[in-house]
Amino acid sequence: MLIKPPEGLSHRFRKITRSIRTLTRRLLGPSKPTTLDLPGPSSSLTLSSTIGSKSYTYRPDSLFNRLTIPHALYPFLLVWIGCFIILVRQQYYTPNTPEIISCNAAPWDNWPPDICGINGGNCKNDLESIDTKSFRCLGGCANSKLGNPRYVGSEKVDGRALVIGGGNDEGTYRADSWLCPSALHSSLISPTLGGCINFHALPYPAGHSNYKSSFSNNIKSTAFQPSYPGAYRISSYGSSAGCLDLHYIVTGFNAFCLLFTTLLLKPPQSLLFIILLVGGYFHLTIFADPPSIPPNWETIFAGLPPILLAGYWFWKLSFKRTLAGFRELPLEVGIWQGAGYWLGVESSTIFGKLPITRLGYDALDPAGVISLVCIIVVAVIVVLIQAWEMRKYGLLRYYLIRYIPLIPLLIILAFIPNYSLRLHHYLFAIIAIPVLSLPNRISLFGQAFALGLFLDGTGRWGWDGLIQLTGSLVGDANTGSLIPSFWSNLTTATTIHFDPIYAIEKVYNVTGFSVLVDDIQNSGDYTTASIDMTTLNLTEGMDHYLRIAYIANGTSLDFTDPVVWYANQSWSELWSGNSDGAGNASMGL
Repeated sequence: MLIKPPEGLSHRFRKITRSIRTLTRRLLGPSKPTTLDLPGPSSSLTLSSTIGSKSYTYRPDSLFNRLTIPHALYPFLLVWIGCFIILVRQQYYTPNTPEIISCNAAPWDNWPPDICGINGGNCKNDLESIDTKSFRCLGGCANSKLGNPRYVGSEKVDGRALVIGGGNDEGTYRADSWLCPSALHSSLISPTLGGCINFHALPYPAGHSNYKSSFSNNIKSTAFQPSYPGAYRISSYGSSAGCLDLHYIVTGFNAFCLLFTTLLLKPPQSLLFIILLVGGYFHLTIFADPPSIPPNWETIFAGLPPILLAGYWFWKLSFKRTLAGFRELPLEVGIWQGAGYWLGVESSTIFGKLPITRLGYDALDPAGVISLVCIIVVAVIVVLIQAWEMRKYGLLRYYLIRYIPLIPLLIILAFIPNYSLRLHHYLFAIIAIPVLSLPNRISLFGQAFALGLFLDGTGRWGWDGLIQLTGSLVGDANTGSLIPSFWSNLTTATTIHFDPIYAIEKVYNVTGFSVLVDDIQNSGDYTTASIDMTTLNLTEGMDHYLRIAYIANGTSLDFTDPVVWYANQSWSELWSGNSDGAGNASMGL
């Protein structure tokens, strides 16, 4: 009887590593990608009918393959381009039409308050110079929202358009109200097609008081009772000629032309991709989500070369392989690719109402959390399906080796001081397109959707970096600077006290206070550490609102939250502490 010697450590180690390799092979599939062309899908669209004793089967893709008219391809593309140019002219360059303004344009751009200055005097001409003028608003202004919270009196306006007043019979709005949402609130323009309006400024500095709130056309205006020196009213333009926004008309026209080209003209796959890339870029920057109104052609054409370079990479890495699998399935391409493409190109319009547009800037509300979870679940399902398909062809390891190093890289970038990691949606598209490169319907839909997202991100916002200076992301929000504290123990019924400047003036170069009374700058060089409200000539019988900020280097720093001096000469709770960077301060008594 032979006695088997005990296994050595090296033998056990080899056995363990062999088991690990076997498990890895089963989980990740072959270690080398297949060199063969990946099989394309079979047609899933089949129509069957029975007449008498005979059964008939129809495949729409085969029908479109027989009906193709390839000789008409280039003449049709020329007609398409010509019609598109005519629509661009009609949208922006029709003679004798009012000036187009953006959705957040206002007669007074009064934040920060230094812009309009004492009693709005610096903005007086801005208001009077446009009196009796006409303006044209594009569609979609109902979805315009403040980028950061803004106080109107003591009410914090957040997540909606800045519209103050409009609830009285004359429809009077405060001068810093956005003009186009105000016109929509007054039912003078269409939410979808926009329209033209006439502007009427009220005399400065009399302005108006008692701006009433109302709800109309899904826009809720904010009430404000005290007098404000700038105000306006708007009236109907009286004609829709040259006033309507052609965005949705052009979208329908381009979608039809793309579908017609795909189904009946059978363009080469590379040409079809060029149509998607270049056509989508111009559609987006001119109609769907233009970065400037009217279009800045210098910027548009300057952005085209990097789009073409990125597009070439997308084609070689993803679209070429996927479209090759659908060469004989034009209807599948028209449906799946077309749906994903237009969903991506029009993503700003379609997804603009989702409560995640400020993701990365503000905390999400419950609806935003639910939306984000749904998006993550869909993304995980797509990734798992694609991973399983890649495993079969030996591609899973190939992509894992290239994607896993991104994780530590992103972690390192996230901890660079004074910078914030910003995963813009065009970067998500760049990450997604390589793994959406299989000849299946998920890839066909997903890569077209990702291409649309990429075009929306780069065409509308440019090539913002993966990391950005944190200060550049603040916008008009508080920067986290020092703010004065109110002294409740010294405050009387008519006089409010706060921190003097002598303790910090030399350290922070503070020279005084900027004082806001009823949302308008009352003083830009105030140096006393108290304010007697009875000296401000305020209207009696109503509440008034006070905010103060330090002035350093000639500029107002962060303002306190408003304190209210009630009509009965009592005060709201007084605020003290440091700014939290979001327009709030910590409360103290």
